[in-house]
Amino acid sequence: MKIFKYMAIGCVALSMGMASCTDDLNVEPDDPNKKTSLNDGSEYYGFLAQVYGGLVLSGIDGGSDITVDDGGAGVYTRQLWNLQELCSDEAFIGKNWADPGIDELDYSTWSSDNHWLYEAFSRFTFQIALCNEFLRSIDGAASVANPIPADEIQLMKCEVRTLRALSYYHMIDLFGKGPWVTEADAVGSIPPTKERAELYSLVVADLKDAINGLKPAASHIYGRVSREAGYMLLAKLYLNAGVYTGTPAWAECAAACQEILKTINELAPTYKYLFCATNDKYARGGEILWTIPQDASTTITYGGTTYLSAGAYNSNLPVFNPDKRTDFDEVLLKLGLGVTGWGGPRMRPELVKAFNESDERRLIFEGNMTNDLEAIGDWGLDGSGYMCVKYVYTPEEDYENATGEHTNSTVFNSTDFPLFRLADTYLMLAECQLNGVECNGQYYMDKVRERADQNPIELTAENLLAERLRELYWEGHRRSDLVRFGVFTGGSYVWSWKGGALAGTSTPSYRNLYAIPTKNIATVGQNPGY
Repeated sequence: MKIFKYMAIGCVALSMGMASCTDDLNVEPDDPNKKTSLNDGSEYYGFLAQVYGGLVLSGIDGGSDITVDDGGAGVYTRQLWNLQELCSDEAFIGKNWADPGIDELDYSTWSSDNHWLYEAFSRFTFQIALCNEFLRSIDGAASVANPIPADEIQLMKCEVRTLRALSYYHMIDLFGKGPWVTEADAVGSIPPTKERAELYSLVVADLKDAINGLKPAASHIYGRVSREAGYMLLAKLYLNAGVYTGTPAWAECAAACQEILKTINELAPTYKYLFCATNDKYARGGEILWTIPQDASTTITYGGTTYLSAGAYNSNLPVFNPDKRTDFDEVLLKLGLGVTGWGGPRMRPELVKAFNESDERRLIFEGNMTNDLEAIGDWGLDGSGYMCVKYVYTPEEDYENATGEHTNSTVFNSTDFPLFRLADTYLMLAECQLNGVECNGQYYMDKVRERADQNPIELTAENLLAERLRELYWEGHRRSDLVRFGVFTGGSYVWSWKGGALAGTSTPSYRNLYAIPTKNIATVGQNPGY
């Protein structure tokens, strides 16, 4: 089964009693003519594609499945990225966008009324509800036209349980607590809220069991969750166990990482190609352990890498025109975008300063811009903040796009979103080593730096946090890292506009968790400090 095939023909939308795990969401389709039953095995595959598509598409059948003011902005990966990156030392959106609530993320001054928090929480709970409805329904695939074999049904169940665990991981990490609901719960019932430590334990137990039924990436279908992806998610949970529960799980984290290394243990030779239009080659048993597929013709999305390429390209750059050469042609060709960028996320100065000029991971366009954020209004070509060019539209074989042949005429990007990578596994092992586990962590950190043409450095907490910044920037991990290293709040480490001051200022510790959105407080409760 090819995920793209079923996304392209349209996912079936069910009204089989599917309900959200909070009263604030209505996930029943608006169109009464949509299917209410599945009668063929291909339709169950369509439902599976729908579950996968929930991570990168705006809604079921390309429509809206949660109520947001901008469907494109409500995409799962975009919501996740905003909450992980805009509050950190990596990314910033200026007032040229004027989107309500964005500046609160930029400054770490959000309240429970911030609509981005509500949309993210809603997206997570919706995705969990969608997974649960699939799990309630999939056994029926054995007794329809073109039935699905029992072993494939079991595999699909394990994949969707892993997808559900991913959303619970994000809920635990960002909001700390939430409703625990599985396919065994009655549809429409209001589930109990579980506090962070208990929710963590439930998710870890279910994920460990699901991993046993996953297939290795080398023998699985591109785009579907592999055994290695499941272990990476488990390792991420263990990595942050001390934050989530008060009891670290470094040995367990290292063990999960080492399970990955049994089958996938080589980094891609060139860093920048992991973020170009043909990066799917590294998601077929290679460095990208969990990919979220994108294709400009079959997965139309304003989230994922479209947001991190077109969304992050300065809107004042001219559009490439082969008949009218400009001073910007070199960068325009490399980016491969033939329409106007959005002028959204730009780089914080602290991220830029973390790189040596020789670091091959330094994918930055400076132009006439300045490495500061003093002027956060219009992001002009001579404005504040450098442009990130990590995510591009061009393929590996013509990365520089010398002739303009690979310049897109639409904004949609075909570069997959790399949710988890092996380089992160290596750096997690370094962190486990730093915390007392004998797992050759220094060696793995050295390998990450070697690919970037950088010399080895001593394994210390400060060096490791900086290395994670350089290797994983703009991939949606930074807030979690800063929290785990104890510097996200407080004043021991500040960055531009942290706390709402240009030079940065201390923030209170309760902001290590986001506020529970106002609309969810009645059922979930509120985090301390808000």
